Amino acid sequence: MYTVCLVYVAVLLAGVISQIDDEYTELCSTATTCKECIRLSPMCAWCGSENFPRGEARCDILRNLERRCPKNDISNPKSEITVKRDDAWTSGGLSAPPVQVKPQELELKLRPNEPVSFKLKFKQEENYPVDLYFLLDLSYGMVRQKEAQQRLIELGRDIPGSMLDITNNFRLGFGTFVDKVLMPYTAWTDEMLRNRCPLNKACRPPHDFKNHVDLGDDGVNFADKMKEALEDVSQSMDDAEGGLDGLIQALDCDVIGWRNVSRRIIVYSSNSLFHLAGSGKLGGATRQSDLKCALNSEGLYEHDKIYDYPSVSQVASKMKEKKANVIFAVMSNVTSHYQQLRFFLDGAVVGELAEDSKNIVDLIRAKYYELRSRIKFQANNADNVTIVFKSKCLGDVVRETADCDNLEIKSSVEFDVTMTVSRDVCIGRTGFVERTVTLDAVGLNEQLDVKLRIQCECECEGPEHEEVKSDKCTHGNGTFECGMCNCDTGRYGRHCECDEFQISSEKSLEQCRMDKNETLTCSGKGECICGVCSCFPLNTNSAQRFSGDYCQCNDYSCPVGQYGLCGGSVRGTCKCGKCNCFQGWTGEDCECTTDTDICRASTGKICNDFGKCQCGRCYCDPSSNMVGPRCEDCPTCAPQCSEYIDCAQCKAHGTGKYNKEECETDCQKLTIEVVDTLDSGKGIRHCDGIDVDGCTFFFTYEYTKDNAVLIKAQKTKECPKEAPVAAIVGGTVAAVVLIPLLIICLIIFIRNRRDAKEYADFMKERDRAKWDSGANPIYKDPKTTFQNPTYRGGK
Repeated sequence: MYTVCLVYVAVLLAGVISQIDDEYTELCSTATTCKECIRLSPMCAWCGSENFPRGEARCDILRNLERRCPKNDISNPKSEITVKRDDAWTSGGLSAPPVQVKPQELELKLRPNEPVSFKLKFKQEENYPVDLYFLLDLSYGMVRQKEAQQRLIELGRDIPGSMLDITNNFRLGFGTFVDKVLMPYTAWTDEMLRNRCPLNKACRPPHDFKNHVDLGDDGVNFADKMKEALEDVSQSMDDAEGGLDGLIQALDCDVIGWRNVSRRIIVYSSNSLFHLAGSGKLGGATRQSDLKCALNSEGLYEHDKIYDYPSVSQVASKMKEKKANVIFAVMSNVTSHYQQLRFFLDGAVVGELAEDSKNIVDLIRAKYYELRSRIKFQANNADNVTIVFKSKCLGDVVRETADCDNLEIKSSVEFDVTMTVSRDVCIGRTGFVERTVTLDAVGLNEQLDVKLRIQCECECEGPEHEEVKSDKCTHGNGTFECGMCNCDTGRYGRHCECDEFQISSEKSLEQCRMDKNETLTCSGKGECICGVCSCFPLNTNSAQRFSGDYCQCNDYSCPVGQYGLCGGSVRGTCKCGKCNCFQGWTGEDCECTTDTDICRASTGKICNDFGKCQCGRCYCDPSSNMVGPRCEDCPTCAPQCSEYIDCAQCKAHGTGKYNKEECETDCQKLTIEVVDTLDSGKGIRHCDGIDVDGCTFFFTYEYTKDNAVLIKAQKTKECPKEAPVAAIVGGTVAAVVLIPLLIICLIIFIRNRRDAKEYADFMKERDRAKWDSGANPIYKDPKTTFQNPTYRGGK
């Protein structure tokens, strides 16, 4: 039984291999020159034998050619990888730069459409050099609280010690910005300047950008200069500031002291919005920003009155060019605006600064760790080059990604990088085409330089191998190369045997008919010239022509998929109405990948062992009740909101983990619809998350009949209701002032009522009293009268 199974498997494999060989044989046989042959597919080889029989294809798969062509006459270029520089990992020192990316330089010799893979490694080194430049808003609004001004002054003293917790190889610099010294951005008279600064002393004159301290390791000088600058602030006339002018100058000016290899970080701190391109024209700065350093001897930007503010895309390109990171440490009133800006800037993060700036040191430390813990690679100068990154990062499952998170000091990650060069690179080119593609570590001045040597023609087509005026081409009427004659002007035929008077002989016409019974030459779609068909264009205004030995084919009639004809130039080619797919692709339109890694679940198993991977998609076993792109979900499983939340957030609201470019690339495989309202029903999972503005956004996901994920994100968000400020203020006033006043009034009222009642009772009692005249019975009058008995009065 075991033997029978082995035989069955062997027969099955032989059948599959035979089918693949047939497909590539058909593809290769369409090439008529050696250079066209090697550009079609890495499976194709060319036979340059002089005695190769007519009617057989010189371009075929190697297995077939080896049976009928001498080995020395076969042209089948192979790719070569040469490591040019692979320095060891190091945090660097005085004599050597730091190294976190390995290798640093490769040379690839390759042919078009042939995938070439290599390893790219990254390691977080301890004490990696850091250049930290502070770009502070010097307007009065930033430091109107005395505590905020004092805290920023103390920053100059505290930050050097705090940086020692991160690395002992750091340098600090400091600059400030206000706005362009033009109407209507800044005060243009001394009186207006005084009125705009409600301080005990007048503001300093405004400036667009000033570099106060070059990057250096003198912490005392840094602290003193920061204190000196912040004690005298300035002011602008509008809400927005010229911070992006300052950011461009800080990025581009090498005189500031940026090191060649270091992590460059700019801490941009403000409580205001920013002017963008177009705003400067109002003040007369009409020229587009040139993104060039223009500091005078005092460190002031001197072209602020000439050039407009930069655009967001210009800032993004300058950050990418200088490989710098930006920490936006901004106050809550503008945080949401800077979150929107960060969405377009690769290597930027946003942190909310407290009103009194007391958390600025902790914020800088936290955001530095956020930047340091992530590595992302980005390809430059990669036109017509397809690059695929795969990595396990710190996990166990390989996935397609160019970035890894949560890296700690001394931790390392490895990427498998596959490069495929499109044959379009060779259009109009001969020999070797050279180009250098760089794989940059975002936010670091480290990269892998990949020097490509793309072979666009066979060696036998080179000048050193060709036979000019060869006797093999009928009396020297052509150049013999790669086993064939390239005829001179006016000569035709396989051996240049015909001239213009012989091209239409009956013998030559017979060679242009597919069948002896055929009446039309070249299938009626071409002209027979000396036994060789020259095919007509598909239409009068087209450079596209019919093809084939007898013009019997249309190479532009194949299925057109999402990525173009036969999946585009890197997936397949159309030959005679049928797509011939390159290695790694299959299907009628070559848009079906044969790579099964895309089906690998978080368990490391293909389709979680509950389905089959076909065309890069899992088809789950119905009896398992498992669903999802990798058969990891089920009706009773917890919702997998975390897997889709980042893409839903960036597509619907333009915020979150991914910036605009990352959203397009990382979410392209998901179908996401932005809708007004979300549906409910069987199989629909509801999810929500908190956006950068504190509002809640909502989305659902469900699985279609073909097990694909359909995400619907709601346009609107639910934001916390605004606090009833008037009611709160009124209630506070009532509680603090009115209620005690009412209590006092009530006490007075009660006391007065009581006094009034007592007085009324008194008066009532007085009126009721009845007093009679009388003498005190014990009272004796002090006067006593005695009658003289002898006195007889007047008698």
